[in-house]
Amino acid sequence: MYEFATGVIDVWEKRLLSGLDQERMLKAPNKESAFMVLFDTDLSEIIAGGSKINIEDVFLQDLTTLKNKLTSVLNDNGLLIGFLFLKFDASNIKGILKRHYFKEETKNFKPFNFSIEAYKKEEEFLAKTLFNNQKEASFTEKISNVFVDKLLKEIVKKIEVNLVEGSIMSSEFIERIVDVAYFEVKYFLAKKEKALLEMVKLEIDMANLRSLLSKGNQNFLEEGNLSKDQIEGLASGKEKDLSNNLKKFLESLEIGFLLEGIQGLNLDITTERKIDSYIAKKTFQKEKEKGSGIEKVLAFFQKKMNSYTNIRLILFAKENNLQVEEIEKVLLPI
Repeated sequence: MYEFATGVIDVWEKRLLSGLDQERMLKAPNKESAFMVLFDTDLSEIIAGGSKINIEDVFLQDLTTLKNKLTSVLNDNGLLIGFLFLKFDASNIKGILKRHYFKEETKNFKPFNFSIEAYKKEEEFLAKTLFNNQKEASFTEKISNVFVDKLLKEIVKKIEVNLVEGSIMSSEFIERIVDVAYFEVKYFLAKKEKALLEMVKLEIDMANLRSLLSKGNQNFLEEGNLSKDQIEGLASGKEKDLSNNLKKFLESLEIGFLLEGIQGLNLDITTERKIDSYIAKKTFQKEKEKGSGIEKVLAFFQKKMNSYTNIRLILFAKENNLQVEEIEKVLLPI
């Protein structure tokens, strides 16, 4: 199913930000020189001819192009586009909810225009089903993309149930509800392909780990590889007995090494990057083992996302005269 996409991505990969490109950016004397390196990458078409270029706008344009390019080469009824881009719909939905309930907090919110479903349609859906309190509309209103439709309906249902049970509407409440619904839908989507299921379980484990390392956030997501007790043990440095499951034992051992050196339950930028790097390395490892197919697409997307993070960090460092050694510590694998 992914043979054609694999061949095309082999070509696209040649123009991705490489380790050598990244090294040139790090060694550049200033931000302007570091930026010039990007003309040798696949971002060159977007930045060419621009006098005042905002790198965030470049990334947004590139993601729009990426979504269109992947859509044109994938023949899986929208499965991988759903798996990779649903998080942007989730972010847009968070923005819609916060704008409705807490308008002053969202003055600078800008929706992602490369989400699977148009922001306006998601806004209209929530207006009919949630904001106007028309419960019957939750069952009759439809969004064209089945995954986004499912996500929206799960969010509406969870908000209504939680508010009835006494939860208080807040930004944190919205974040939690949308995240839970997002991972439930992504897990449902991932069950269609073994490679996707393995990846989403890993993402859930890492989301649970982040949650436990973030003070005041104890929300636990089901369907990961590790139980709440096991995640809590790893977060606090007291590993639970996993001797009856070799796969879980090896994974917990890796996560234990990942968290080595953390003093107490603490989620700083370095730990955040370690968690992101862990997911990326697992994705790249799967690609190397398989060499083609769905793993190839997942790895390509991950490299793209990681390159944005690294470019952003390097340009920020150059602009603020930060030490290269400090930035290298938080760069993601590409």
